[in-house]
Amino acid sequence: MSSLKAELMGEHLPEFTLVLPNGWERRAPSDEVRDEMLAAAKRRLMQAHRPDLYGQTTALINKLFAEMRRVETVAFFGPAATAPDEAFLPATLTASLQRGQDGEALDHAIAQLIRSEGATPLGDDKRFLRWEQDAVENVDGTRVATTTVVYFTPVPGTGRTRALRFTLVLTHDPAQEGDEEFTTGLKRVFDAHLSTFAWVTS
Repeated sequence: MSSLKAELMGEHLPEFTLVLPNGWERRAPSDEVRDEMLAAAKRRLMQAHRPDLYGQTTALINKLFAEMRRVETVAFFGPAATAPDEAFLPATLTASLQRGQDGEALDHAIAQLIRSEGATPLGDDKRFLRWEQDAVENVDGTRVATTTVVYFTPVPGTGRTRALRFTLVLTHDPAQEGDEEFTTGLKRVFDAHLSTFAWVTS
């Protein structure tokens, strides 16, 4: 598993394992996957008699894939086409490669994340720094609230010049009853899954 930029630079990103939610799988951040997601979303919304949400959903999916093209994304995680209904959560998870400026170590960036973003270890797991941000934005004429949780861990053997950055984005409606409890529950679920992360050693 590697990005095109890493391949061109002759770099190798170690493989990793991660236990995913039931029905989820790891996929490439490709246009084909995007089109499959759009088709699946349309089908499910029609079955749920909610065609009114298709425009909003399309905008969110297109935004996600545009962002994945902007950064050095190496993997995308989501429900398989044949996944059970409970696997289709209002959540996306991506993994991207982050580099130190001019090949320098990421120590300064890490210190800045702790100061400015309030980044802390993932519970007792000191391998990860974790922080989150809340935002409200206008998507296709609809106000959408998102909670973004970032998990940041150095790539071994790089002298802390590269790190793997998992980005979880939860879409929700703060005006809906029980929204805070639901969002908190989802964050706990994904925290638990990220704690299963492990580099594959030969």
